[in-house]
Amino acid sequence: MPSTPRARVWITAGLLSLALCGCSSLTGGTNGGTGGSAGGDNGGSSTTSSAADGPEVPATSLDLERVCTDGLGYSGMPAYDRTKKTVHPAMLMNNPGDTWSQFEPPAGDFPKDWILGYSDKPADAELVVCVERTKASPTGKKCDMESDDGKPFTVSTYNTSYRLKVVEARTGEELYKHTGEAKSDECPMYIFSSEGEDKDKYYNEVRPKDYRKRVQPFIAP
Repeated sequence: MPSTPRARVWITAGLLSLALCGCSSLTGGTNGGTGGSAGGDNGGSSTTSSAADGPEVPATSLDLERVCTDGLGYSGMPAYDRTKKTVHPAMLMNNPGDTWSQFEPPAGDFPKDWILGYSDKPADAELVVCVERTKASPTGKKCDMESDDGKPFTVSTYNTSYRLKVVEARTGEELYKHTGEAKSDECPMYIFSSEGEDKDKYYNEVRPKDYRKRVQPFIAP
Protein backbone atom coordinates (compact mmCIF):
# COMPACT_ATOMS: atom_id res chain seq x y z
CA MET A 1 0.00 0.00 0.00
CA PRO A 2 1.27 3.53 -0.62
CA SER A 3 2.53 5.15 2.55
CA THR A 4 1.17 8.61 1.77
CA PRO A 5 -2.53 9.16 0.95
CA ARG A 6 -3.59 11.61 -1.73
CA ALA A 7 -5.97 14.44 -0.92
CA ARG A 8 -9.69 13.92 -1.46
CA VAL A 9 -9.41 10.58 -3.20
CA TRP A 10 -9.33 7.03 -1.98
CA ILE A 11 -6.13 5.12 -2.69
CA THR A 12 -6.00 1.45 -3.62
CA ALA A 13 -3.21 -1.09 -3.86
CA GLY A 14 -0.85 -1.01 -6.80
CA LEU A 15 0.77 1.68 -8.86
CA LEU A 16 -1.20 4.91 -9.15
CA SER A 17 -1.69 6.89 -12.31
CA LEU A 18 -3.17 10.36 -12.66
CA ALA A 19 -5.68 11.32 -15.32
CA LEU A 20 -6.66 14.91 -15.99
CA CYS A 21 -9.95 16.11 -17.37
CA GLY A 22 -10.05 17.56 -20.87
CA CYS A 23 -12.51 20.12 -19.41
CA SER A 24 -15.35 18.83 -21.55
CA SER A 25 -17.50 15.75 -21.77
CA LEU A 26 -18.99 13.93 -24.71
CA THR A 27 -22.43 14.66 -23.32
CA GLY A 28 -21.85 18.09 -21.83
CA GLY A 29 -20.65 19.34 -18.43
CA THR A 30 -17.30 20.62 -17.34
CA ASN A 31 -15.26 20.46 -14.20
CA GLY A 32 -16.34 19.04 -10.88
CA GLY A 33 -17.05 15.55 -9.68
CA THR A 34 -17.73 14.36 -6.18
CA GLY A 35 -16.20 10.95 -6.02
CA GLY A 36 -13.18 8.80 -6.52
CA SER A 37 -11.94 5.32 -5.96
CA ALA A 38 -11.17 3.63 -2.69
CA GLY A 39 -8.29 2.83 -0.39
CA GLY A 40 -5.88 3.63 2.38
CA ASP A 41 -4.99 1.44 5.36
CA ASN A 42 -2.50 0.82 8.11
CA GLY A 43 -0.95 -1.88 5.95
CA GLY A 44 0.26 -5.41 6.49
CA SER A 45 -1.42 -8.58 7.65
CA SER A 46 -3.62 -8.18 10.69
CA THR A 47 -3.27 -9.87 14.04
CA THR A 48 -4.88 -9.26 17.38
CA SER A 49 -3.75 -10.00 20.91
CA SER A 50 -4.68 -13.40 22.25
CA ALA A 51 -6.62 -13.99 25.43
CA ALA A 52 -3.35 -14.90 27.15
CA ASP A 53 -1.95 -11.47 26.32
CA GLY A 54 -4.91 -9.63 27.80
CA PRO A 55 -8.03 -7.99 26.36
CA GLU A 56 -8.31 -8.23 22.60
CA VAL A 57 -7.37 -5.15 20.54
CA PRO A 58 -6.93 -4.57 16.80
CA ALA A 59 -3.34 -4.63 15.61
CA THR A 60 -4.07 -2.72 12.39
CA SER A 61 -7.01 -0.83 10.95
CA LEU A 62 -7.80 -3.85 8.77
CA ASP A 63 -8.91 -5.69 11.89
CA LEU A 64 -11.80 -3.24 12.26
CA GLU A 65 -13.54 -4.77 9.25
CA ARG A 66 -15.38 -7.15 11.57
CA VAL A 67 -16.74 -4.21 13.57
CA CYS A 68 -18.33 -2.79 10.42
CA THR A 69 -19.57 -6.05 8.92
CA ASP A 70 -20.50 -8.25 11.88
CA GLY A 71 -20.80 -5.94 14.87
CA LEU A 72 -17.95 -7.72 16.65
CA GLY A 73 -16.00 -5.34 18.85
CA TYR A 74 -12.72 -5.57 20.76
CA SER A 75 -12.88 -5.87 24.53
CA GLY A 76 -9.57 -4.05 25.00
CA MET A 77 -10.64 -0.87 23.22
CA PRO A 78 -11.68 2.25 25.17
CA ALA A 79 -15.18 2.35 26.62
CA TYR A 80 -17.55 4.81 24.95
CA ASP A 81 -19.65 7.08 27.15
CA ARG A 82 -21.69 9.56 25.15
CA THR A 83 -22.64 11.47 28.31
CA LYS A 84 -19.06 12.71 28.55
CA LYS A 85 -18.89 16.00 26.69
CA THR A 86 -15.52 15.41 25.10
CA VAL A 87 -14.21 14.22 21.75
CA HIS A 88 -14.62 10.48 21.26
CA PRO A 89 -12.00 9.55 18.62
CA ALA A 90 -13.20 7.48 15.67
CA MET A 91 -11.58 5.37 13.00
CA LEU A 92 -13.07 5.94 9.53
CA MET A 93 -13.41 2.79 7.43
CA ASN A 94 -14.45 2.73 3.78
CA ASN A 95 -15.66 -0.01 1.46
CA PRO A 96 -16.19 1.03 -2.18
CA GLY A 97 -16.89 -2.49 -3.37
CA ASP A 98 -15.74 -5.60 -1.56
CA THR A 99 -12.74 -4.50 0.52
CA TRP A 100 -12.61 -2.45 3.72
CA SER A 101 -9.75 -0.06 4.37
CA GLN A 102 -8.98 2.91 6.59
CA PHE A 103 -9.44 6.43 5.26
CA GLU A 104 -7.82 9.52 6.74
CA PRO A 105 -9.68 12.63 5.53
CA PRO A 106 -7.61 15.60 4.40
CA ALA A 107 -6.92 18.25 7.03
CA GLY A 108 -9.91 20.51 7.47
CA ASP A 109 -12.59 17.99 6.50
CA PHE A 110 -13.18 17.18 10.18
CA PRO A 111 -12.23 19.08 13.35
CA LYS A 112 -8.93 18.05 14.86
CA ASP A 113 -8.87 14.76 16.80
CA TRP A 114 -12.27 13.57 15.54
CA ILE A 115 -10.83 11.01 13.11
CA LEU A 116 -7.70 8.97 13.82
CA GLY A 117 -5.04 9.02 11.12
CA TYR A 118 -2.82 6.42 9.50
CA SER A 119 -0.09 7.01 12.10
CA ASP A 120 -2.47 6.60 15.06
CA LYS A 121 -3.19 3.35 16.86
CA PRO A 122 -6.50 1.72 15.85
CA ALA A 123 -6.79 0.46 19.43
CA ASP A 124 -7.29 4.07 20.61
CA ALA A 125 -10.60 4.47 18.78
CA GLU A 126 -13.83 4.61 20.77
CA LEU A 127 -15.95 4.56 17.62
CA VAL A 128 -15.76 3.17 14.10
CA VAL A 129 -17.44 5.12 11.30
CA CYS A 130 -18.24 2.72 8.43
CA VAL A 131 -18.96 4.05 4.93
CA GLU A 132 -19.94 1.42 2.38
CA ARG A 133 -20.96 1.71 -1.27
CA THR A 134 -24.05 -0.46 -1.76
CA LYS A 135 -25.00 0.26 -5.38
CA ALA A 136 -23.71 1.96 -8.53
CA SER A 137 -25.87 3.19 -11.42
CA PRO A 138 -24.58 4.56 -14.74
CA THR A 139 -25.36 8.24 -15.31
CA GLY A 140 -25.11 7.97 -19.09
CA LYS A 141 -22.41 10.66 -19.10
CA LYS A 142 -19.06 10.07 -20.77
CA CYS A 143 -16.13 12.37 -20.09
CA ASP A 144 -13.01 13.06 -22.17
CA MET A 145 -9.89 12.58 -20.05
CA GLU A 146 -6.13 12.66 -20.61
CA SER A 147 -3.64 10.39 -18.86
CA ASP A 148 -0.43 11.67 -17.30
CA ASP A 149 1.45 10.59 -20.42
CA GLY A 150 -0.86 12.65 -22.63
CA LYS A 151 -2.98 9.82 -24.02
CA PRO A 152 -6.71 10.58 -24.32
CA PHE A 153 -9.35 8.20 -23.02
CA THR A 154 -13.00 8.28 -22.00
CA VAL A 155 -14.63 7.50 -18.64
CA SER A 156 -18.23 6.62 -17.89
CA THR A 157 -19.57 8.09 -14.67
CA TYR A 158 -21.71 6.35 -12.05
CA ASN A 159 -23.92 7.57 -9.23
CA THR A 160 -23.72 5.52 -6.06
CA SER A 161 -25.77 4.58 -3.04
CA TYR A 162 -24.05 4.24 0.31
CA ARG A 163 -24.59 3.08 3.88
CA LEU A 164 -23.18 5.03 6.83
CA LYS A 165 -22.88 3.49 10.30
CA VAL A 166 -21.46 4.64 13.62
CA VAL A 167 -20.42 1.64 15.71
CA GLU A 168 -19.03 1.38 19.22
CA ALA A 169 -15.56 -0.12 18.82
CA ARG A 170 -15.49 -2.01 22.13
CA THR A 171 -18.90 -3.69 21.96
CA GLY A 172 -19.72 -3.63 18.25
CA GLU A 173 -23.05 -1.97 19.05
CA GLU A 174 -24.54 -0.02 16.16
CA LEU A 175 -25.35 3.48 17.39
CA TYR A 176 -26.51 5.06 14.13
CA LYS A 177 -27.28 4.07 10.53
CA HIS A 178 -28.10 6.16 7.47
CA THR A 179 -28.48 5.38 3.78
CA GLY A 180 -28.08 7.94 1.03
CA GLU A 181 -26.98 8.64 -2.52
CA ALA A 182 -24.01 10.42 -4.08
CA LYS A 183 -24.93 12.01 -7.41
CA SER A 184 -23.28 14.44 -9.80
CA ASP A 185 -23.91 15.53 -13.39
CA GLU A 186 -20.38 16.89 -13.81
CA CYS A 187 -17.15 15.36 -15.07
CA PRO A 188 -14.25 14.98 -12.62
CA MET A 189 -11.31 17.37 -12.78
CA TYR A 190 -8.96 14.47 -12.13
CA ILE A 191 -9.04 10.85 -11.07
CA PHE A 192 -6.59 8.40 -9.55
CA SER A 193 -6.50 4.79 -10.61
CA SER A 194 -4.40 1.83 -9.56
CA GLU A 195 -2.80 -0.94 -11.56
CA GLY A 196 -5.43 -3.48 -12.53
CA GLU A 197 -8.32 -1.09 -11.85
CA ASP A 198 -10.83 -0.21 -14.57
CA LYS A 199 -9.90 3.42 -15.21
CA ASP A 200 -12.77 3.78 -17.70
CA LYS A 201 -15.26 4.07 -14.83
CA TYR A 202 -15.64 6.94 -12.36
CA TYR A 203 -17.86 6.63 -9.27
CA ASN A 204 -19.39 9.60 -7.49
CA GLU A 205 -18.76 8.85 -3.82
CA VAL A 206 -20.09 10.33 -0.60
CA ARG A 207 -17.72 12.98 0.80
CA PRO A 208 -16.81 13.70 4.44
CA LYS A 209 -18.70 17.00 4.32
CA ASP A 210 -21.85 15.06 3.41
CA TYR A 211 -21.91 13.20 6.73
CA ARG A 212 -20.00 15.42 9.20
CA LYS A 213 -23.18 16.57 10.94
CA ARG A 214 -24.50 13.02 11.08
CA VAL A 215 -21.54 11.70 13.07
CA GLN A 216 -20.97 14.81 15.19
CA PRO A 217 -23.54 13.91 17.92
CA PHE A 218 -21.57 10.73 18.63
CA ILE A 219 -17.98 11.94 18.20
CA ALA A 220 -18.37 15.39 19.73
CA PRO A 221 -21.66 15.47 21.70
